[in-house]
Amino acid sequence: MLPVKKAFMQFDIKSLVPPNSSAVQNVKTLPSSKGCNPTINTLVKFKVPLPKEELYCPKLACTVYDYVFPGMSQPVIGTFTIPLAKLKYDLIKLRAEEE
Repeated sequence: MLPVKKAFMQFDIKSLVPPNSSAVQNVKTLPSSKGCNPTINTLVKFKVPLPKEELYCPKLACTVYDYVFPGMSQPVIGTFTIPLAKLKYDLIKLRAEEE
């Protein structure tokens, strides 16, 4: 395998909303520093309505790419998901305990 040149991430925000929603766009971070263990320090902020029931809350799909050559297809380094339901309800419980 080749070493990682400049890693960047794509957040699939369209996977959180129904298919007919066209106002939402996916978010990409900028390619970061070189090396096998790059740090991506980017704040990603977006508003998406989430269901009230924890069972129906989707997961945010993310893909990490390597920026090798501009304009060419970028190789996938890996994929992962962020469990939004767990984060949302943990935050609600934390706020309730603080009051």
